[in-house]
Amino acid sequence: MASPRQASCYLLFTSDAPFVETRLLILNADPVFQDRALAILDEIDHIEIRVVRTMPEAVSVLLAENFDGFVVEGENPVAMNQATSARQHFPSLKIACLAPQASDADPSETAPQQKITRITSGGTERGLRKQLQTFVSSLAQGGTPTEGIDPCHSLIGNLNQFSAAEILQMSCLGQRSGRFTFKSGRGNSEIYLAHGSVRHAVYGSLEGESAVAEIFRWRQGRFYFEEGIISQVQTVDRPWAHLLIDNLQKLDETLELSATGPL
Repeated sequence: MASPRQASCYLLFTSDAPFVETRLLILNADPVFQDRALAILDEIDHIEIRVVRTMPEAVSVLLAENFDGFVVEGENPVAMNQATSARQHFPSLKIACLAPQASDADPSETAPQQKITRITSGGTERGLRKQLQTFVSSLAQGGTPTEGIDPCHSLIGNLNQFSAAEILQMSCLGQRSGRFTFKSGRGNSEIYLAHGSVRHAVYGSLEGESAVAEIFRWRQGRFYFEEGIISQVQTVDRPWAHLLIDNLQKLDETLELSATGPL
């Protein structure tokens, strides 16, 4: 018979929802626009779509909920500017700019630099369908975070009870060394501590301070701490206090953007 601790650990790792739909947020400022893209997306199985009309509303929704992808739909260069703004505040989010064929004056070189997928809406329906299906397929490749960590950690909790900043500050003040694993619908991330300092952080293709900044934005998910696991890689050099101040300031700027008027 399992001990009470083993039983509670087992329940923590049991998923209540074995299947999760791909969630897509769409920014379209025109409420009466005949949207071919939306009609095509509605035909794709296992995808949940939400439409917002302003950039501040989009930022507010992205902060409050987990989405697999974000599509900005509109005319160039406004749509690309909005997609670039979203990239600055959500560095790991998969973003697409859905606009008519780019003109000579359109800053199309911005897309690859910011890792923004360009989808051309001015062509044939078949071409648009193919582009949208390719983007949606890229969202599904992230998959559901895999379980595989020994559940008997020295620290376990939920991000809806404690923010990542609070958790890390407490651990750094306690001079702890080990590995934090954060899990949410966005994927898995890791932050390594060494004697109360952040030594290494990784989330997908992000490393160092950019990965820390992304984890600071998470408001849902779980975290686990494994004592004594030290990273041989060092991608963070600054003291924890500096990281905390800078990242909280960036988070405040993101929240301020979500509260501003329509863009």
